[in-house]
Amino acid sequence: MAKKADPRLAAGRKLIDGWGISLARLQDGSVSLDELQARQGQDPGADLALAALLGDHPVPQAAQLLLDWEARKPNKTLRRAIHRALYKLSQKGVAIDRPEQEPAKSILTPVEPEGYLSSMDGHGDRLVWLVKPRIGGGLHYLSALINEPDGMRRIEATEVNRKGIKLARQDLAERYQIALVGAPWRYCDFLMSEGYERAQAKGQPEPPGPSGQPIDAYPALRSHLLSSPAEASPMPPPEGIDPAEIASQDNWLSTSSQLFEEPDLQRWLLDEEQAKPYVEQMTQAQDSPLVLNKYQQQDRAQGIIDTVLVELFSGDSARTYARRLEETAFHLAARSRFDSAKRALAVALALQKDGGKGIPFCEDLVRQSIAVHYNEEHPQEQESEPGSLIMKPADFAARMQAARRQQRQTW
Repeated sequence: MAKKADPRLAAGRKLIDGWGISLARLQDGSVSLDELQARQGQDPGADLALAALLGDHPVPQAAQLLLDWEARKPNKTLRRAIHRALYKLSQKGVAIDRPEQEPAKSILTPVEPEGYLSSMDGHGDRLVWLVKPRIGGGLHYLSALINEPDGMRRIEATEVNRKGIKLARQDLAERYQIALVGAPWRYCDFLMSEGYERAQAKGQPEPPGPSGQPIDAYPALRSHLLSSPAEASPMPPPEGIDPAEIASQDNWLSTSSQLFEEPDLQRWLLDEEQAKPYVEQMTQAQDSPLVLNKYQQQDRAQGIIDTVLVELFSGDSARTYARRLEETAFHLAARSRFDSAKRALAVALALQKDGGKGIPFCEDLVRQSIAVHYNEEHPQEQESEPGSLIMKPADFAARMQAARRQQRQTW
């Protein structure tokens, strides 16, 4: 549900239009920044509109006018609008020169924050944390729930201490089986910034509850930890694993179905909406009035699966799954699950080149997803037909276990 526009902002835009102030006139010089400054404080809605207008005018003078306005300690709503405008200017390359705060002693305070990253769930959601010591003690804590590819779903910030961070990680691990591992802070910062931009582009969701904060507040919350714009940062390869070496060894890709034995990946499934058209095609194939032998049924089912593989693992969707698996590889390696990390990285590298067809992990992800949703719609079909590609989840798990035993014998 998209967040409703602030009525004060809409009224403020009408008011400044009546004053003859617009972005076009600001850009062509027929209205000056001095005229905008003279209008500050005349109306709360107009102040919000003027701040937004300055964020769309990427010149250093606009940034300085916003900084001077911020220094006069406006109310919370206007301060947030000013922070959003400054963030937009910084993303457009305008330097934001905030006054220097009292420097902390470098021997006690790290220059850089710390980053933490959770594993990815089956819907593409993961937790991203940034933590940085505060001047005067304690830590700034910024947490975001970010979906790949939809962007930021939730943002939360507070002040904590080291014990609080430790207890929060323990609680997530024990109650929800969510492990967070240390990750490069620049990558975590990039994920948050990119996720915020994606959420803004899709339409702002309502705050998730009393403990969360509006996603709109992200630029202001980030400013407590970092003042320079976020930089694009690639996911680093898993520690101790060489991507070139993995790409040259076929066994990691050929055994990639074993990734489903990892608890982190056992819930990786296409969601109901993604799977629905393919389940319908499979149902039509199973219910066809034509008399088909076992091999014809298999060919028809395989054709449907091949279609899914082409549609799901190409273009933007392939890039989404490649990033999910890159992060999964990093996360598994950080927890000393090195063989699984190599398999996840092998799949990510293959997706970047060739798409999903022929990759055991991708093919089994599709089969398992269709099987789960098919069996939910057809609970009366207790047994799989011999040779059918529509199998029960238990049959799928048994097949993977048998394949693993056979692979071990060949080693």
